Amino acid sequence: MLRMAVLSKDEFFKMIETRVGDDTSDEALRFVEDVTDTYNDMAGRLEESGDWKARYEENDAGWRKRYRERFFGAVEPGEGVDQPFTSPAEIKEDQEEDVKSDAENVTFDDLFKEREG
Repeated sequence: MLRMAVLSKDEFFKMIETRVGDDTSDEALRFVEDVTDTYNDMAGRLEESGDWKARYEENDAGWRKRYRERFFGAVEPGEGVDQPFTSPAEIKEDQEEDVKSDAENVTFDDLFKEREG
């Protein structure tokens, strides 16, 4: 019967020691070294990743706040998520400029010209 267990570090290495026993062959020593290196690498990566749940929730809260503020007010730089700040007034001004520049000197033939992009 196959069982799935999560062992502590001590339990894990005790199980390896029991399995290898007194075998001091190159193969057994290489096996123990590989298992130890793999275990330590995985433990290190887990520590590096930190508390992913807290980081996820913090990031999610920041984006939610920024999204809500998009409709109900300006988000100041550095609030929640590090993104460039653009005020609603700046956005409106940019749109007005785009509309004006798009309407300048457009001929009927310009509407049917092929262009890239």
